[in-house]
Amino acid sequence: MRYRIKIKTFKNGRKEYTPQVKMRIGWATINFYGKANVMYEESELDSREKALERIDKHYEGNAKKHSIEFEYINK
Repeated sequence: MRYRIKIKTFKNGRKEYTPQVKMRIGWATINFYGKANVMYEESELDSREKALERIDKHYEGNAKKHSIEFEYINK
């Protein structure tokens, strides 16, 4: 997979980092859980390290469902 970090630099020197992954239809933003979606709003972070953590979560498959369990509680 191809990843990138979109970096916005403001006039006062502040930077915002947005982790993205290449999809068939374009670049998708990666959220906190590592899930990528084109429809997400920009997800700016204040450091490159945080952006890399989100890319790592996506690469490791953190957002892919492996199993779903239900717990029923009767009172």
